Amino acid sequence: MAELTQAANSKVAHRMIDTTTASTLSRGRLQNSRTALSIAFVPVALLVVGTASTSLYFWGRDLHRFTQWIAAYISLFIGELALYVVGCYVVQRWSGRSSRVKWLTVALIIFFAAASRVVLVPQRPYLSSDVYRYVWDGQVQAAGINPYRYPPEAGELSGLRDDKIYPNINSEDKQWRSPYPPMAQIVFLAVARISPMSVTAFKAAMSSFDLLTVVLLMLVLARSGIDPARAIFFAWHPLVIFEGAHSGHIEAAYIAFLALALLAWSSRKHAITGISLALATLVKFYPALLLPVFLVARPEAMSARTSQRDEEPARASFATRVIHKGNLAMLVAFAAAVVLAYAPYWGAGGNLFAFVRGYIEEEGFVQSGARYFLLDAVRKVVSIPTDVFLIFGAACLMAAAIWQLLRVKRDASDLARGALALIGTYLLLTTPRYAWYYVWLVPFLCFAPRLGWLYLASASVLLYLVWYTPLIYPEVPLWLGASIYVPTLAWLAWEQFTRGPRNEDKAPKPPA
Repeated sequence: MAELTQAANSKVAHRMIDTTTASTLSRGRLQNSRTALSIAFVPVALLVVGTASTSLYFWGRDLHRFTQWIAAYISLFIGELALYVVGCYVVQRWSGRSSRVKWLTVALIIFFAAASRVVLVPQRPYLSSDVYRYVWDGQVQAAGINPYRYPPEAGELSGLRDDKIYPNINSEDKQWRSPYPPMAQIVFLAVARISPMSVTAFKAAMSSFDLLTVVLLMLVLARSGIDPARAIFFAWHPLVIFEGAHSGHIEAAYIAFLALALLAWSSRKHAITGISLALATLVKFYPALLLPVFLVARPEAMSARTSQRDEEPARASFATRVIHKGNLAMLVAFAAAVVLAYAPYWGAGGNLFAFVRGYIEEEGFVQSGARYFLLDAVRKVVSIPTDVFLIFGAACLMAAAIWQLLRVKRDASDLARGALALIGTYLLLTTPRYAWYYVWLVPFLCFAPRLGWLYLASASVLLYLVWYTPLIYPEVPLWLGASIYVPTLAWLAWEQFTRGPRNEDKAPKPPA
């Protein structure tokens, strides 16, 4: 009897073991399935979103066919922006958890970035005619003429006029000598040598600069220990895509040089950083604003000085923190690149900068000050002269630049935060009325995503609504400015309040 009982107990034990083993195996298979699904989620989601986004670009590629004019474009933009936000959220939330699909994720981001641009490059420019002036300047140089000597309407250039490019140049631009700096002129000439008098070729070149920027951003992200897929913030942004691939704006070139400067800075190549930043400035002058951000302040120098109870700690702190070999190499390289780039065009003499006065007046930087949203808003309460606002704005921008100069930038994310703050300050003070002036915010969002700055870059598309009020140029209507800048300021304030202070002491040291 005892033997039978023992045998029965043994069978029950074996069954329990088998059941437990089967349950464990089942749970393991379920866990493996969930892991596989989790790993595949990001590339599958990006494949779906990227396909939908590219299809929408294809559907709306020829903006001329829309009878609703700019309203149709803004609606199309909002649709693309919604898909873009989904793609960025997927990457921000789930990407980087598995190295097995990292390269697939990166490949999908690059593929759809290229595909969306390929769809738009062959289309006629609709939002701006600037690209025709770019092509014209390139052709002028190809003919051996200094582009700063004559405006397009000058009789000396009559032999270059055609029926495709010249008639499409803005009537006011025909009266201006070229306002574009030397590096932009070199880009114009290079495209003209490859494909003369071709808007499509120029837009293809700008799209190539965009894709180069994507790759450079991915390299910097990887060097910084950040998921390179975060380059999607730039690669898929509809403002970047439309302004580069559809309108062909030269901003794509200087942003590529900024990305190169960021890569050089993260690699501690000070001279190359200075040259790259100079090349960006020589495409359009605005990137010079970022020079204080790229300069490095050394905290150890400050500590060494302040520990000795200096009688003039502020002066000593500035000298020891900012003036060192790395920064000097950057500044010398920057200045040398500017001088060398202008050298081939010195023959134009005073005409090199003849556009400045006309540009300042046309854009409304002086006169009534109607272009400034902040000034316009304050004037609803109290009357302030334009000169007072200009002094106030210059002081604010100078203070922001000095603050960024003295900040310790320990890594690319720190530098990106500084660049966003300085660019954002400039944009909020000057409130440009053209959407493409906001594009250079976007590459820095890959390192420091801030919803406030993302909103500003995206909401800039609403500036195209001034098409419906052409007689108020260069003013931005108060309601339009409020819809762009008030949410930006509110969002930035909320992010700052909820985020709390950053612990900068635990960050890695800056480049030496």
